[in-house]
Amino acid sequence: MPQAPAVIANLVESVLGRPAHLLDASEPAPGFLKLELHAEPPPGGWHPGHEIQVRATPTQGRRYTVQTVGGTDSERIGILAATEAEGPGTAWIRRLRVGSRTTVLAGRHRPLREHGTRRLYLGDGCALGTLDAYAQGSDAPIVAVEVPADAVEPLADRRPRFRFLAAAGAPGDALQSWLERAVGDDEFRNLDGAVLLGHAQSIQRQRRVLTDSLNLSRRAITTRPYWATGRAGL
Repeated sequence: MPQAPAVIANLVESVLGRPAHLLDASEPAPGFLKLELHAEPPPGGWHPGHEIQVRATPTQGRRYTVQTVGGTDSERIGILAATEAEGPGTAWIRRLRVGSRTTVLAGRHRPLREHGTRRLYLGDGCALGTLDAYAQGSDAPIVAVEVPADAVEPLADRRPRFRFLAAAGAPGDALQSWLERAVGDDEFRNLDGAVLLGHAQSIQRQRRVLTDSLNLSRRAITTRPYWATGRAGL
């Protein structure tokens, strides 16, 4: 008899599953893979920032964010995945080949609740696709992302308006140092919203700086932790 988690996964997949196949895969920078998929859209169609889930193992799902939607092909979606961390998601991605068929789980798009118009976006490599998807629709956003040192230059060439910081020390240290300096240099004048994604403990530190030093309301700060120290597998 199938185990309960597998039965539940099969039921969810039958309701929300969208057939998909891999069109292309590329490495924009060390530790990152860009996947181009052709996938049947959910109700309302695909949107940048759309959250999807894949079954990385028979009993384990992993979530990713649609970074781009093809302009002339509404069923072509792009996903930017960080592959530095070892885990079921990374192993699943590395097994993919052009033409590989899979199923993605997705319902109607439910965007993040963003606040304000002068926004700051912060995160680490695993959140880069999500940050890029949401910053596309923001008015002159400030975006800073902590990534492996060898990925800084190639990513900066592709996204010159983003600030890519070389990871050093504990997770979030480089981003925290940059944030504190930027606050001291008054770079965030008129800031009225922020989106903090990625490492849970780093998000807590970043939010404390924004609320204590800039008097930014907690309600104006959107947070979404993707991983925490001790639970780093993607």
